[in-house]
Amino acid sequence: MSPAPDWPPAHPLVDAQNPHEPQHQNRLPESSVFDGGEGVWYFQGIVYFATKGDDRIWAIDVEAQTIEVIYDRATAEAPNDILSGVDNLFVTAQGDVLVAEDGGDMQVVVILPDRTLKPLLQVTGQDASEIAGIAFSPDGRRMYFSSDRGGRNGLGGFTNGLGMIYEMTVPEGV
Repeated sequence: MSPAPDWPPAHPLVDAQNPHEPQHQNRLPESSVFDGGEGVWYFQGIVYFATKGDDRIWAIDVEAQTIEVIYDRATAEAPNDILSGVDNLFVTAQGDVLVAEDGGDMQVVVILPDRTLKPLLQVTGQDASEIAGIAFSPDGRRMYFSSDRGGRNGLGGFTNGLGMIYEMTVPEGV
């Protein structure tokens, strides 16, 4: 049996007495700070994640122990400046990173392996909502996602509702 790993001492992640206060004292000195972590996905040795506060998509190569920004709204140039309000992620078997927007233009935007961006879909008339929960059917022919505050609001409108689930048929050859 191998000896126990030499882990750093445990640190609490949140001060339960003041959970809404900054938790700087609970961070390890060698840690990194990210601006509003959101969606995360592991695919073929890469951990992809979004940071909402700075509109970035990151990629961590677990084996090489490297990290890079694969999309940054602040430096994106046309036609690749179409993504804002980064949130949930989904990575396809082909390595395409699907990014759902929280606000922004209420789109799902695809970051292709060559780092170009393509809009996949847009939900209109639900500006107070966000797109979340991207999933595919086992055969990959249908995509599902939610508009978490879309739908009827009880007053006859479609803003700040109880949420909606969408199903999209994926075109042949995609």
